[in-house]
Amino acid sequence: MDYIILASMGFFAALTPGPDIFYVIRQGLCKGRVSAFLAVAGILTGNIVYLTLVGIGLGSIGHNPYFQMTVGILGGIYLFRIAVAVFNEKVHIEKSCDNYKKFDIYKQALFLNLSNPKAMIFFAVVITPFMSKNVMLSLVSLYAGISAAFLTAAYFSSKLNIEEKIMNAVNKISSALFLFFSASLFYTAYKASLAVF
Repeated sequence: MDYIILASMGFFAALTPGPDIFYVIRQGLCKGRVSAFLAVAGILTGNIVYLTLVGIGLGSIGHNPYFQMTVGILGGIYLFRIAVAVFNEKVHIEKSCDNYKKFDIYKQALFLNLSNPKAMIFFAVVITPFMSKNVMLSLVSLYAGISAAFLTAAYFSSKLNIEEKIMNAVNKISSALFLFFSASLFYTAYKASLAVF
């Protein structure tokens, strides 16, 4: 069950409007499928870096009840704030095109992802309580969900003209799911506190 939660959390977090997903959609709208998939490759490369760092850190401290309690509370607050912000955000998709070469698209997407500190916070704080004893399989599940979201966005943005109202609807759905995940994190913190006190 934890693997499904992680995959779905990664999927909806990736689809939530932000610089990464907008970059992919913009490439698909402007230049088509190849450019959109190059952007996805850059972003997913950055995610591998983040997930590797998280995996190294979680191997030793991920199941400590004090750590789980702290991360559950902080992650719950963080996700609650994201849920409110995403619910209230109005989407504007920039459709003006530029003339970057193919490899430049990959590099830009990679640096865009790695320069976003929210990604590291999300991976380190939010997903930790959902990790099972098999950290590697948990990270693979999360990565699969993230990859599916970006690949879906790349495909559809190159085939369809994604409207802002669709992205706004995604916002509302994502907001509700983040509220659910936030409540799950608070519950995880509560369970960990029972082991501590």
